[in-house]
Amino acid sequence: MYPVITISREFGSGGHSIGKQVAKKLGVPFLDGEIVNQTAVESGYCKELIEEQGETATSANRWFDISAASTMYFQSPQDEIFLAQRKVILEAAKKGPCVIVGRCSDYILRRADIPCINVLIHSDMENRKVR
Repeated sequence: MYPVITISREFGSGGHSIGKQVAKKLGVPFLDGEIVNQTAVESGYCKELIEEQGETATSANRWFDISAASTMYFQSPQDEIFLAQRKVILEAAKKGPCVIVGRCSDYILRRADIPCINVLIHSDMENRKVR
């Protein structure tokens, strides 16, 4: 059985296309834009805001990982998006092998002790400009 594969990428490097091809070749689910759609449902925020804010982990997210037992804390919209996105990613990874592009999935799965292969796709600037 294949593990979960996370793909981090530089803008314009082809990470989405490569991830889609890998998932197809392995016969496993591919998650990229679908994470945004599911996070919108979970959080109630619009897809455009999630696309803009959902690729970064804030220091508050790290604090939340440490102090999840606390019931009194403030969450910014970015933190709420991250937590909804985290839930979607963890649910997908727990179902079985898949390819997940971006959305801090490598960080999320590492913090949850879910084994995965983490890949970084990069390219030189000339190729990125062409893409």
